[in-house]
Amino acid sequence: MLRLVEYQINTVQLTSAEAAELARMTVGTRSGTPRPRVIERLTPTANPGFYELQPGPYVGRFQLHSGQAVEVAGRFPFQDLATMLGLGRTAKLLEEAAVASSAGSGLVDLIALAFTREAERLAGQGLAKAYQRRSFTRPPYPGVPSATAHLKVHAGRPDRLATSANRLTSDIPLNQLIATAHYRLSTLAYSDAHLSARVRALDPVFRGIARPHGRPAVPGLVPARYRQIERLARLILDDRSTLPTGSGLSGVSVMFDMTRIWEHYVGSWLRRRSPGLSVATQQSILLTDTGRKRTGIADFVLHSGGKPIAVYDAKYRPWRSGPSTDEIYQLFTYAQRLGVANAALVYPAAESHHTTTTVGPVTIECWAVPIEALDEQ
Repeated sequence: MLRLVEYQINTVQLTSAEAAELARMTVGTRSGTPRPRVIERLTPTANPGFYELQPGPYVGRFQLHSGQAVEVAGRFPFQDLATMLGLGRTAKLLEEAAVASSAGSGLVDLIALAFTREAERLAGQGLAKAYQRRSFTRPPYPGVPSATAHLKVHAGRPDRLATSANRLTSDIPLNQLIATAHYRLSTLAYSDAHLSARVRALDPVFRGIARPHGRPAVPGLVPARYRQIERLARLILDDRSTLPTGSGLSGVSVMFDMTRIWEHYVGSWLRRRSPGLSVATQQSILLTDTGRKRTGIADFVLHSGGKPIAVYDAKYRPWRSGPSTDEIYQLFTYAQRLGVANAALVYPAAESHHTTTTVGPVTIECWAVPIEALDEQ
C-alpha cells in the first residue's frame, strides 16, 4: 500500500502505467467537466521508476488499475478529522479499532471497522423490512386483479391476468443505503487481513438488496438500531465530502474532500458564533455593472434583517497573519459589491489567532480556528 499525507511530497516507486494513471489525476476542474484534483504534482526524478508525488486536499483511499492501493492521510490528528467529518461527539463508534491513528493514518480502516461492527450487529438482529406493492403477471396470482398492470403488460388481453399484492421485503431504501456503502468498502484494500475478511463476510447479508445509482434517499425516521450505521453510510457516500465513482479515480474510492469539509465546518462555526444572523453559503456576487457579466462566489455572507453585513472565505491552508495580495483583491471586491465593511479569512489551526488589516473602508480579519466539536454537528 502506498501511504501519503495530504500536500506532503514523497518519493515513490511506480510503474509507467501507475505514473500515467496518477498523472491524469493532476487535471483539476474544467468548465463543464468537474474532476477532483487528487494529485497536486507528479514529477520524475533522476532515478528511473521513482517520482516525487504530492497529493492534494483529499484524505482517504483509492486503488489503481494495477491493484496498488493508495492511502492519503490527513495533516490533522485523527480526533480533529473525526470532528470535521461530523463524528466529533460520536467518535466512540471507532473505539474498537486497534490501528494507531497518528495524523489521520488508517482513517478508512477505522471507518470500515466501525461500519462492519454495526453491520454485524444488524445482521444478528435482522434487517428492517417493509411492505411493498408488487405486480404479478404469472401464476400463481396472489392479491387482487390490477387493471394498471394488466394494461401495461398484457395490453388488456382477456386471456391474461395481472394482480397486485403487498409483500414483506428487506429491499427498502434504508437497507439500500447500507448495502451501497458496504459495496464501496468491500472493494478497498485494508492493511488488516482480518478486517478485509469481516467486510467481505457481510456480502450474504446484503445479497438481494438493490444498489441504486448515487446515494439512496431514506425517507422518514431512521430506527434507533440503524442510527449509527446510517450515519457512517452517509459519511462514506456523501457527495459533499466523498468523491463519487468515476470522478477521475480508478475503481471505487473513499476520499474525503477536506476543502469542502472545512467549508462545512466554518459554516457551523459561523452559525454558532452569530446567533440571530442568517448565514448564506456559496452566494453569487455580480462583479461588473457594464460589459461582460462576471460573477464571484463568496463562501459565506452574514445577513441581518435581510441585508448583508460581512463576507467570509474558508481557507484550508496553514494560518497566515495577514491576507495575501490576491486575497485582499478578492475580499475587498466582494465587500465593495455587497456594500459591507467587514470581510474575513478563516483558517484551521492548533491555537486561536486573530489579526486585522484595513484596506480603505474595509476591515479584513484573519481568523485561526481550532477544531472542536460544535453543537450543530
